[in-house]
Amino acid sequence: MEGAFVPSGIRGLDEVIPGLPEGGLILLAGNPGTGKTMFSASFIHYGIVERGEKGVYASLAEGKREFYASMKALGYDFEKLEREGMFRFLNLITLIGEGVSTLINEVLAEAEDLGAKRLVIDPFSAIAQGLGDPREVRVFLHTFLSKIVKRLGCTTILVEEIPLGRRAIGYGFEEFVADAVIILRNTRYEDKLLRELRIMKLRGAEVRNPDVCFTLHGGFKAFPPFGKARLEAARRYEPVPDPPNAYSTGVRDLDEALGGYPKGSVVMLDLDMKISAEQYRLIVTPTIANFIVKKRPVIVVPTAGAAWMDVANYLKGYGLSEEELTDRLRIPALRDAALEAPTPSYVIPYEPKSLKESYEDFLKLEEELLRRHGQPILKFVGLDWLVHFWGEEGAIHLLNLDARRTRYLGGLTILLGKPIYPEILKRMPPLASVHLKLTRRHGCFLLYGVKPRTPLYAVEADYSKGYPLPKLTPIV
Repeated sequence: MEGAFVPSGIRGLDEVIPGLPEGGLILLAGNPGTGKTMFSASFIHYGIVERGEKGVYASLAEGKREFYASMKALGYDFEKLEREGMFRFLNLITLIGEGVSTLINEVLAEAEDLGAKRLVIDPFSAIAQGLGDPREVRVFLHTFLSKIVKRLGCTTILVEEIPLGRRAIGYGFEEFVADAVIILRNTRYEDKLLRELRIMKLRGAEVRNPDVCFTLHGGFKAFPPFGKARLEAARRYEPVPDPPNAYSTGVRDLDEALGGYPKGSVVMLDLDMKISAEQYRLIVTPTIANFIVKKRPVIVVPTAGAAWMDVANYLKGYGLSEEELTDRLRIPALRDAALEAPTPSYVIPYEPKSLKESYEDFLKLEEELLRRHGQPILKFVGLDWLVHFWGEEGAIHLLNLDARRTRYLGGLTILLGKPIYPEILKRMPPLASVHLKLTRRHGCFLLYGVKPRTPLYAVEADYSKGYPLPKLTPIV
């Protein structure tokens, strides 16, 4: 049917596109190792398991045994689907000597006999090379389109290998014949592997986000632009146990990646200009909530653009009570801003003073919390706030004093660095035991560790527990 689409079966991709053209010809291209086989297998498997659409995978790249073994590691039991009469694997390697016409006739016969609604030819490049003459390739594509795609209504993926060092697809006309063209590529972000998918063409649909990041971790998964979800009802945050000799980040995925935040350490969160407040709070707030729920005190010095109300409201979204905030949280706020309206007792009004006086006031606040709770303190500080009042050198001096005190008391200091004052961001990493960078690519929220070194992680917001948590997926 003209204009109809079927789900691609690729996790995350159908949030960006309406699906793939039903009964259409889809060209899937990329360099070696970009995930073309995994994409294609996911397309076939989803059609069978979720929609009852029979599928055929015709391969010139690998044998049946190897294909079944590699797919079973992803949870795709194609051998079982074959026994149930829903799937066929065609090992075209054995037919190479018979010529291209034999290959095509075999594919046509098997697809029609099974009643397949999804078909993959992997790679089409080998068939094109067998035909040799570009004119014959073009004729074949039109014939293939009419015989299989139109007559059988079989949505078909043609896998096209792009040799390393080349960017052009095949003979250059395949994309004009195809109903959809999807390019997979491996790139680098600094020294990290980044995988990107580009939707070059999708007949019958407007694609507003043609580029998305993806991973091959646990199967092919695309990451649509970071979106904001709504909580139906906030539930109380469930504390996460501390790793050995460390404090939990409040997020199990992040603890697994980093081993937690070492006790007595400074953590540097380095943000680029694309990161929103909602995104960095997704990383920071679970750590604060974990401290408060465990009856540990917290001091928050908000970053530029954030008020004490923002901090309190976000923590209440984790089910924390006003009583808990009053007992364990302290938020210094400028006196003129703090006194515009009645404020809770955990908001501490202050006026800018000399560097020495301000640090002494901060120490009094910290000592009061230590006497009250007898527990190590988490201090969260926006670097821009320090630089604004005391300049870069004053901020460095304060942070060196605080780093020694944090180490001595066994607490934790988290510094949030926005690119407002870029020079201080270059000077802070040696002070930190943990240095994380937060960035964004094609709308995908990315996080990685400089210290300790980690791969890139795609970060998604998970609201399944009734409060926001980051879900980290490595890009591999």
